[in-house]
Amino acid sequence: MLIWARSGYALILSLLPASPNPEFWQVAMSTTSVAPARKLRADDIFFPAMAAIVLAVIVIGFAQSYFFAGMVFAPLPNWLVHVHGALFVSWIFLFTIQPFLIAARKIKLHRRLGVLALVFPPLMAVFGVVTLFDSIRRNGTGIPASLILLGDLEELALFLWLTGWGLLRRRDGAAHKRLMMLGTIAITGPAINRWPFPPAIRLSGTIAVYVGLLAIMIVYDLWSRRKLHRCTVIGVAVSMLCVLTLPPLSSLPVWNPVIARIMHH
Repeated sequence: MLIWARSGYALILSLLPASPNPEFWQVAMSTTSVAPARKLRADDIFFPAMAAIVLAVIVIGFAQSYFFAGMVFAPLPNWLVHVHGALFVSWIFLFTIQPFLIAARKIKLHRRLGVLALVFPPLMAVFGVVTLFDSIRRNGTGIPASLILLGDLEELALFLWLTGWGLLRRRDGAAHKRLMMLGTIAITGPAINRWPFPPAIRLSGTIAVYVGLLAIMIVYDLWSRRKLHRCTVIGVAVSMLCVLTLPPLSSLPVWNPVIARIMHH
């Protein structure tokens, strides 16, 4: 949790109005004074559009069980799933709004809402793990328990690492937006897995869509920068490592006693 402590301390300092950082005053003045019309940047189009795509991925996956079922009024198994769902959906909505605010030059509002990015991920991790164990006990998905356990734990770890790194790099706009995007893509797996794939290709279809989202990030970097950003390289490489190692690692017998302990706890 050290990365979150550092991120929180740095984020609070960045919000203080008396900050001596010249960049702070430059940004503040640009948001309060009348300035000439700025040329729309490629990032101002791509990252809001990509955030909207991620939102669509989530909505499609949980449309019947959550969004169209009334969200907080949906007939979910228990209160843990309700809290888990509310936290993750709140993050997705926050994540979707933020790049639109940057594109509209609403820097102050972006930073104020950014404080929530410090609050949600730790809560999402805690309730994500608790809800994961509850799901395994209920066996409510039909997916092998070892695959659910390792897959969800990998996704949560990726999410915390990438978004925590993104918060630490928030003054580097190019790095920050890529890390926050990759971190949120990391938790789309459960939603994609609920897309209406035929059972025979559910796993391969889920992996294909997930990898497709990562590929869009790579293509955009190559088009807009003529090279890959360092954060894109690292984030995509680790994400792909998790995807490729998930099936063989989840089949190892080492997970059997862990699952048995969860089931009988």
